[in-house]
Amino acid sequence: MFRFLFVVLFAPGALAYRSFKSKIPNGDAVPHPCKANTLWEGVGHFIEGGTGPRNPFGVDFAAENFAWTITLCRKDSDGDGRTNGQELGDPNCTWTENTIPTQTSGISHPGICDPWDSPTCLLKNVTHGVYKTQGDWLRAVCKAGDFVCPGKNESGVKNAALHVPTNTTVPPKQTTYMCQMFNLETLLQNGTYHMVAVEPIIGNVDVLHHMVLFGCEDSQEMINGPYECGMVASPSCQMFISVWTVGLAGDCAHPLAGIKLGQGGYKKIAIQLHWNNPSKRSDWVDSSGMRIYYTPHLRTYDAGIIVAGAQGFVLPPRRASITITSTCTSGCTRNLIKAPINVTMAWNHMHYAGVQMSIEVKRNNVHYLYMTNDPVYSYDSPQVYTYTSQPIQLLPGDEVTTRCTYTTANRNSSTLFGEGTYDEMCYGFISYYPKDNFWGGYCLSGGQDISYCDQQQMNDLGCPTMMYYFSEQYVNGSLEYRGLVQNCQSFSPCLEECVQYVAQLTQSNACFKGDVFEFIKNDMLMSHQVGRDLMARMASCQTQVYALLHPTPTTGYPQPTTLKYTDTDLGSGPFATASLTTATSFVILLAIFGLLM
Repeated sequence: MFRFLFVVLFAPGALAYRSFKSKIPNGDAVPHPCKANTLWEGVGHFIEGGTGPRNPFGVDFAAENFAWTITLCRKDSDGDGRTNGQELGDPNCTWTENTIPTQTSGISHPGICDPWDSPTCLLKNVTHGVYKTQGDWLRAVCKAGDFVCPGKNESGVKNAALHVPTNTTVPPKQTTYMCQMFNLETLLQNGTYHMVAVEPIIGNVDVLHHMVLFGCEDSQEMINGPYECGMVASPSCQMFISVWTVGLAGDCAHPLAGIKLGQGGYKKIAIQLHWNNPSKRSDWVDSSGMRIYYTPHLRTYDAGIIVAGAQGFVLPPRRASITITSTCTSGCTRNLIKAPINVTMAWNHMHYAGVQMSIEVKRNNVHYLYMTNDPVYSYDSPQVYTYTSQPIQLLPGDEVTTRCTYTTANRNSSTLFGEGTYDEMCYGFISYYPKDNFWGGYCLSGGQDISYCDQQQMNDLGCPTMMYYFSEQYVNGSLEYRGLVQNCQSFSPCLEECVQYVAQLTQSNACFKGDVFEFIKNDMLMSHQVGRDLMARMASCQTQVYALLHPTPTTGYPQPTTLKYTDTDLGSGPFATASLTTATSFVILLAIFGLLM
């Protein structure tokens, strides 16, 4: 069931920001403020490559519907005393698209206060999730951009370029996921290696948004050549092991750990390219990929990735702020962490409704630290938190809480949990070592923050068999389902015996009440056909069940009587001796049948 998680790391992105260069004067000639002979490609963004949160000029450009207007031209977006038109070579605000500006020299950046390193400009506030002032921001982007990773220069380290063929055609559509598989068995010659670093091979900067490297199962059949793949390479080839996106120089493993390749590790891997082509040009090609560095001198530990967060939630429309909380409880970590683990990297993942996110660690019920904390989250520019010099140690019994905050103020319909751009996610990805000290690779919750891995929590909620509902065989043999088959039709018509049975089932069995039932319904029953049939049979009489439990002079339904089914009645099953009693609950029943809208 958890393979789905790795589908979600990157959903279709926003427009390729470089395409906006032609919409402003001298858009392809704006210089970098501190790197000689370098252009700032994404003029409206904090990242020079053109992605992520918008800088002051980008905010104003978007407000003008991405058009060069007189209002935008006359505005001083960065507050340095020069209008945007003066900075971009159109001081009289007469330029129109596809014409030559009045001035083509002396261009400066309209989103960066100049001179950028003056005391006034350094202290100017910026609206960015990581940087508070222009000084913080530009000190980061003005440092050398080379990929510095000591591991790739160690003795015995080899490297291999994994990329799509030269001049691979970029389809004339807005979003494309292009994949290619690589069989490493010949390269590795039946040996065992650790992958210690990955750096990008960037072909066409105008279309490349991000790249993902997936590890594949041994059973994966090879697919020759590049192919469109959706958001994973294949169902057997979707274990995330590295990522590159605009603004990242590369991926450097902790000195004590690496991703195992070859014998005992991944023998096949796949690269996925995400291309943005909003103008739907048919003349673009690309040859991007990743260069992997690997060594036969194995490091002390294998590295792994934990996925924490929530799934199965729904965000209502027209809300200024909605927060989803997912708790990997102390009970979970006692079960999952066999010995202390060391976190070396962490990052957040939501989609475009996401505005804030954090991963908090509590120890002994007291705040310990944040592994991530994005007060302003950007899907297009994920902030990677690294702990190379001093890894964060997680212990059995620690509590890990993922909080995701969204705004749906501009959405007129509900936002569902899912993989699409306008669906939503709430996942934290955590790199750690040793891999074997954490069981399973995930710690998730569903419904109203009910953990998949905390049996004690399930016991306390009165439904110790909660996780069993993932199993079609279990549900098919359960007393509850067999009772529904005996008494109810799918959807319609409604039978009187079905009204009686469903009413008493929802009153007496904690697995069919409130948040617990929502958890089972959303995350388990809908995963197999028997679960869907169970829901259809319950739904056939929802109106009549409500009327039964809330009688009026006109309903005419008799009150439910206590029923007891035995193995003789319905065959053997895990609830064969369950007694159904009468205890109505207006709020619970409404929640069960979705009437609280």
